[in-house]
Amino acid sequence: MAKPNPNTLTLSPGVVSTSAEEVERVLQALLIRRESLTALDAVGRAHSSWRLCLLDPDRKYVVVEPAPASATRTLPARPLATFVAEFGGMQIEFTTADPQPSAHAPASVRTGFPKLVVTRQRRAHPRARVRHDFPVLCLVPAGPGAVLKARIMDISEGGIGLLFDSVGFAPAPGTRIAGCRVEMPDTSVLLVDLEVRHARPVEFADGARGQRWGCQFIAPSPQVRALIAKFATE
Repeated sequence: MAKPNPNTLTLSPGVVSTSAEEVERVLQALLIRRESLTALDAVGRAHSSWRLCLLDPDRKYVVVEPAPASATRTLPARPLATFVAEFGGMQIEFTTADPQPSAHAPASVRTGFPKLVVTRQRRAHPRARVRHDFPVLCLVPAGPGAVLKARIMDISEGGIGLLFDSVGFAPAPGTRIAGCRVEMPDTSVLLVDLEVRHARPVEFADGARGQRWGCQFIAPSPQVRALIAKFATE
């Protein structure tokens, strides 16, 4: 039986590869296919569209250029640049550091070579974004008398995306949290049980750090399904 690759960690719902060879293989596929890369802002929203145009053979940097149809030709103003590509029913995500202008092509950007890539199956249920003018909060129990406050960024039948401004730890995939309170502007409250599917750090434009969690509903109630339907139709 083949030994598992020590540079590959299986994390539901995706595979995190830290092998430099595997990272380069995935990036080469994106480069050759001229796949579109969506640059994400600090809270995981789509910001602009890019394409890989150069990989350093010494694996020190990559160069990206704006996709022809992109309305925005700059990356979000932050020390890290996170890109997502979707093809073949899979989602590829990687983060690079220290983006700098490049002379390789007009409006191109040079960034550090990614340390890892995350490969996930595409979501079965597209997530609906929660509007900024309709904030929905989720209070997550964190021990006796303690709660973590998060803003719900998106929601679907599959679950919700949570953004924490000051949480410095990441729960393990599969962690179940009972009795989370979803609070809406109309003062109504829903109780939900969640299972953490993935968590990753985020860095905001001002340098502050937080966490973004992707969570799955556990046996959602009719009230929760009604909330999902509300956002899905708006």
